[in-house]
Amino acid sequence: MEIIVTRSRIAGTLPHYVYRALVPADKVSSERRALTGTVAGPTIVGRIPCVRIGPLLAPERYFEMAYHERLALASRIGSLGRRIETLVIRTIFPEMTADSTPIIFQLDHDPGDACTWADIDDLTGLFDRLEPERETLTAFDLGLGHRDGRRAA
Repeated sequence: MEIIVTRSRIAGTLPHYVYRALVPADKVSSERRALTGTVAGPTIVGRIPCVRIGPLLAPERYFEMAYHERLALASRIGSLGRRIETLVIRTIFPEMTADSTPIIFQLDHDPGDACTWADIDDLTGLFDRLEPERETLTAFDLGLGHRDGRRAA
């Protein structure tokens, strides 16, 4: 599946950036999109509809649970989603050195906005398989770097 990885500068005096890793909604089944919802991608990719990694990872049982039953599982799904997002972002943009993707990241230089489309293994519903490997997981384990075909904007 394709994934979009972006670096977008926030206006101001210091070089503050927002890093995102999202899956274009048209690469996700309509059934999963209906369960997860979509967000607008960053301006650099044209604000196309995208799906966040966390909801994409969620197992089918998560969507069938009552709201109060989801709470514990939701935090674990979110944590794994952030871990995967960080692995992907740090592979594409190694200057982002945080252990977990922050809302805003300050750099000591100004590399400018960037966007990369990359191939990654299909993450749909893989929470149960990937969570036990969370601490040892690498971007290579997710299929990032297995194929050529990256393109930058």
